[in-house]
Amino acid sequence: MDSLARALVMNMVRGILPYPEPFRRRRVRAAARSLVTCENWPDDDETTAADVAQLAMLRLLWLQRETRRAASGRHREASVLLARAAVEGCLLGLYCLHKPDVVSRLKAANIKAMGDVVGYFVDDGFISKGAVDESLASFGATGQPLNVRQMAELVDTTLDGAGALSLYRRFYVPTSTFFVHANAASLLRHVGPDNTLNGRPFVPWTRRSAVRISDASVGLLAGALARQADADTAVFAQYAQAHAARAITPLAVVAGRGLRKSVNFAQLPAAWKRMLQLRAYADSEQAWLDGPAIREARVRQEFPLILSVLDLDLDDGATTPIYEHFVTVLLERIAEHGASTYGP
Repeated sequence: MDSLARALVMNMVRGILPYPEPFRRRRVRAAARSLVTCENWPDDDETTAADVAQLAMLRLLWLQRETRRAASGRHREASVLLARAAVEGCLLGLYCLHKPDVVSRLKAANIKAMGDVVGYFVDDGFISKGAVDESLASFGATGQPLNVRQMAELVDTTLDGAGALSLYRRFYVPTSTFFVHANAASLLRHVGPDNTLNGRPFVPWTRRSAVRISDASVGLLAGALARQADADTAVFAQYAQAHAARAITPLAVVAGRGLRKSVNFAQLPAAWKRMLQLRAYADSEQAWLDGPAIREARVRQEFPLILSVLDLDLDDGATTPIYEHFVTVLLERIAEHGASTYGP
C-alpha cells in the first residue's frame, strides 16, 4: 500500500511540475528527423511499409511542435486533439514496421475515403453513384480504415511497441470520449458542480500531460525506427519513458475533481488516525495470530470508518465491487506479510 501510494503521489507531482528540457528535445528531434531517409515519395507500386513509418515520423514531429504551441497559448482543446492525433500516428507508424501489407490496406482505405468525400456530389445530383463507383474501381479495391485498437494490440506484443496498448487505453480512449465524440461525457463537461450550465467546459486533462504524450509518441516511434536501422535507441527510449511517466491520464483528473468535491475535511484527522492504526495492526504479529476470520472482521470494521471521509455510498452497486476488491487485496497482503514474517 505504501509503495502504491508513493507511486501515485510521485506520478501526480511529476505530472503537475514543469519539465524543461529544450536542449535534449532539440537533440531528440534532430536524431528522429535523421531517421527519415526517404527524400522523394515513391510511386504506389514501390512504396514500402518502412516508407509509411518514416512518413508517420515526419508527421509526429510536426504534431509535437503544434501541441507545444497550442499548450503555450493555453488552447486546451486544441492541444488535446493534437496529442490524440500524435498517439494515433505513433501507433500507425509502429504497426507499419511489423505489417508489410499495410500499404495495400492504407491504399484501399484511402480509396474508400475518396468516395466518401465526393459522396455529397451524388446526394446533390451532380453525378451518379454508378459513375463514382466506376471511377473508384479504376484505382483498385476499397477497404475500411485500420482499427486503432487492433494496431495497439498487435504492436504491444513486440519489442518496438511495448507499452502501446497502455498508451491507447490510458490516453487515446479517454480523450476520444471526453473531447472528440458527441456523447454524455463530452456534453456533461458543460455542467458545473452545482448543476449550472457553463459555456466554457471543464477540461478533464492538463496541458502539460498533452505535451508529454506528444513527446512520448515521438520517442516511441523514433526508437522503433532506430532499431530497424540498427542505430542507437537508448536516447529515444529514455525520452519516451521520461515523458510517459509524467503524463496524467484524463481519468485521474476526473477522479481527482470528484474526490475534491466529496472529501469531508472535518473527518480527515480521525480517518487518518484510524488508517495509521489499521496499518500498525496489519504489520503486527497480532494480526497473524488472530487468524483469517478475526482479521477480516477487523478490516471490515475499520475500513468504512476510514472511507467515511469520502461521500461514498458503500451499499451502492457501483462502489461495492471496488470496496470489496480493496478489502480482499488488503487481507491478502496482511496474510502474505504475516506468513513471511511470523510464519509458519
